[in-house]
Amino acid sequence: MDSARLYLVCGLPGAGKTARCRQIADAVPSVVLCADEWVLGLGASLVEFAFRVKLQDRLLGHARTLLRLGVDVVVEFGSWSQSEREAIRIAAEEEDALVELHFVDAPLDELCRRVRTRGGDEAESLVQVLERDHGRFERPALAEQTQFDRFIGPGDVWTPLRS
Repeated sequence: MDSARLYLVCGLPGAGKTARCRQIADAVPSVVLCADEWVLGLGASLVEFAFRVKLQDRLLGHARTLLRLGVDVVVEFGSWSQSEREAIRIAAEEEDALVELHFVDAPLDELCRRVRTRGGDEAESLVQVLERDHGRFERPALAEQTQFDRFIGPGDVWTPLRS
């Protein structure tokens, strides 16, 4: 039996994380764990970051269980820092899973345009976060990319290794 696979999709708001997650889920039988969907579903704000961190910890625990059972998992947390992505990678590898890092990106003005176009009650709050904090996002450097079993960058075309 093939090892389970964790697909870690990272990027800023509006970069295309949800679209990439859908692409993966359409091609590979998997469970998608999207922090934004859970945050909103539980009645919290997308910019309530302390709540998000606690929730993501619980979702990662759930992902570990699924991986242990041989289920592929797609994780969409944003994952702004190298240390956060590293913790997710290590958790998956501890469950003997393979890990793909998918990094999606776009210029800041395009990110803001996409967030506004998507709309919703929190669009302007997210744009403010983008404008204020986009420089804090740590883009995956080559040294980080090589730690993953597979890296798919913004200009890369993704095709599943299995379906």
